[in-house]
Amino acid sequence: MPTQTLLLRRLVSRSSLLLAVMAAAMISSLLFRAPLTHADKPFVESATSTQKDSGQAKLAEGEYVIYEQSNDGAVGPFPEQIYNFNETWTLSRNGNGGYKVEGVRKFESPRNESNSDRFIVTLSRGFTITRAQEFTKLKWVQDSGPLTCDFFALELSCSSGGSNSEHLISLRIPMKHPYGLLWPISPFSLSGITRQVEHSLTRPTEVDMVSIVQPSRTNPVAPTVLEGPIQYMGEDNIRAAGRNWRAFKFSLKVPMHPRYVIWTSQNGLLLGVAMEHPHKDWQDEGLRLARFQGSDKF
Repeated sequence: MPTQTLLLRRLVSRSSLLLAVMAAAMISSLLFRAPLTHADKPFVESATSTQKDSGQAKLAEGEYVIYEQSNDGAVGPFPEQIYNFNETWTLSRNGNGGYKVEGVRKFESPRNESNSDRFIVTLSRGFTITRAQEFTKLKWVQDSGPLTCDFFALELSCSSGGSNSEHLISLRIPMKHPYGLLWPISPFSLSGITRQVEHSLTRPTEVDMVSIVQPSRTNPVAPTVLEGPIQYMGEDNIRAAGRNWRAFKFSLKVPMHPRYVIWTSQNGLLLGVAMEHPHKDWQDEGLRLARFQGSDKF
C-alpha cells in the first residue's frame, strides 16, 4: 500500500500491553517535541484568574465533551465504543516553567456502566506533553496501576506500575514523526499535535497517530500507527464554552478515518474537533470545549 495511505508500522503484540492503556490513560495526552511556532509563548496569567491550589498557580479550568448524533451516540471502534464522554480538568503552573493538568474523565462502557478515572498530565512551557499518569488499571492485568508514560522527543517510554515487580510491564517505543493519540480520545494530544505544525498554508506536516484497541484476554492489545498529514488552514472565528475565540484551524487526515478539523486557541488550548465524513447526510460528531473559566488571554 502507498505509505501516504496506510503505514502500519507496528502491530505490537502482548508485550505492548502498556502502550495501549497508557495511551488510553492519556485522554489528556500526547506529544513531545519543541513546537515550530507559538510554542514557547506561555499562557498569560491574570490577577483575577490566579489562585493558589496546593502551592501552584491555577490558571484555568474546563470541560470537554463528545457530541455524537449518529450510531446511537456511541463513539470509537467496536467493541471499544463509549458513551457520554466528558473530561473535566484544572490547569496550573508547575515549578519548571511548564504546566500541570489534573482532572477526571468519565464515560459509559458499555452503555449504563459508568467509568471514572483521575489523571495528571505534565506539559512543557510550549504546551506539549512530557508525562501522563492515570490512576487506573490495565483492562486485562489486575495487578497494575497507576499507569505512567514519559514523552521524549523520539521515544515513548511507559510503565504499568503495580504491587509486584514481576508483573511490571515496561515499554520503549521509538517514534519517527511527531505523534499523538487518535483512539482512545485525547483532547490534549490533539492540541499538542498542532503545536508541531509550521503555520504554512501550503506545506503539511507528517504525523503519526496511534490507534489502540484491547480485543481480549488472549490478545490484550492491538495498537497500530497511522501516518498522515496535518495542514494549517489559517485563522478562524469559533464559539466555544459560551464565548468567541480567534482560533488556529488545522486539518488532519489519516487512513481509514474521516478528516478531522481541529481548532485551538492561539496559545494551544483545544477548542473543538469536527469529523468530516464523505457522505453529506452524515450527522454531526466531534469534541468540544463545553465549559471554560480562566484568563481572557487564552
